[in-house]
Amino acid sequence: MIIRSILLLLPLCMWAWLLVHPRWTSRDITATFLGFVWSFHATLITSILFLRSDTLSFLIDDTLFYGVPLDWIISQAIIMGALVPLTRLWGWNNGWRVLLQFALIALIYSITNLEMTKSDFTWVVLVTTTIAALPAMLLSDWTAMDRHIGKRAILQSVAWAVLLFWFFPSILFFFTAEDWSGFQQRDWLTTGLYLLPLLLPAYLLISALYHFAIEGGGTAFPYDPPKRLVTQGIYQYISNPMQVGISLAMGWWGIVIQSIWLSISAVIAVILFIVFKDVCNGSCAIGLDNPDWEAYQKTVPKWWPRLR
Repeated sequence: MIIRSILLLLPLCMWAWLLVHPRWTSRDITATFLGFVWSFHATLITSILFLRSDTLSFLIDDTLFYGVPLDWIISQAIIMGALVPLTRLWGWNNGWRVLLQFALIALIYSITNLEMTKSDFTWVVLVTTTIAALPAMLLSDWTAMDRHIGKRAILQSVAWAVLLFWFFPSILFFFTAEDWSGFQQRDWLTTGLYLLPLLLPAYLLISALYHFAIEGGGTAFPYDPPKRLVTQGIYQYISNPMQVGISLAMGWWGIVIQSIWLSISAVIAVILFIVFKDVCNGSCAIGLDNPDWEAYQKTVPKWWPRLR
């Protein structure tokens, strides 16, 4: 318990100190957060898969999420996704930083209550470094330096998709009597038919993300937004395709996985998008510099697309 507390609290305190230190810009802070998000999801999913395949087991019986201790995952995500990427400011090249990631993951796994063979240990550390640590570091670097907009938009999109379609429903299942059985027990044909309506929100989201990156030079994350007004593609017909797509996806995904609470959360999401419109709208800051912003907002509807 002492080791687990140190593994969580020490990186968390270091990250908190970095967030309030005047040296770091808002883009640096955004970069560390996005790196954390990727690392958290990737580490959690790989750990669950390793657990299900009997590659490793946890000698821990508390704070478990699908058999994996969440505090252990959070501590790794902070170290790999938020702290280590900042070593770029010290002039470290990517090779040395990947080796640092590998060494730190090996150290964490060595001092934690885990049960696995020596060969499995090397395999687990290597896979975790490749899938969780390296992409998190690249996403953080690209965001901080404002480079590779297409690649970082893809990594962000994958992270948010995992959050929306797996992690958030799993959290709801964790606190309710619902589970994934309603989805898992269907045959493939029925499941495919259930998934077909998701093509509409998928189109809205993919089109919005594409034009945010290509035309706007930014992403869907509010603190890494487009730099230019986006008016092409789906944005010719509706000005909030991202919000509409997320709400529709959540509502229908709740039906697919038979979770009334997830469908209800879609309604709550719409309310939050309306109330916090200045936060959720990734392009809102453009209105300060672009004279066409106000005309665009008045001309293009927010929630129901125009036909032409």
